[in-house]
Amino acid sequence: MESIAPVIHIDRVSKQYKLYNRHVDRVKETFLPFRRKKYHQAFHALTDISMTIKHGATVGIVGRNGSGKSTLLQIVCGI
Repeated sequence: MESIAPVIHIDRVSKQYKLYNRHVDRVKETFLPFRRKKYHQAFHALTDISMTIKHGATVGIVGRNGSGKSTLLQIVCGI
């Protein structure tokens, strides 16, 4: 039997966003990078996601709102 090469292979993909309480906090952190104070909170949208999809396979990504489905698809598409 012939081995089918994967079309999409994702190995330990993670994505983190910085969440700011106020718009001015983003500006402070950008223009004062050497200050020890951080003005953001880290939000982990994806953590260590791995999967392999082979040619001809049908795949569905199912999850609750805010679970990272769109974020994963954006990473796969390179957006």
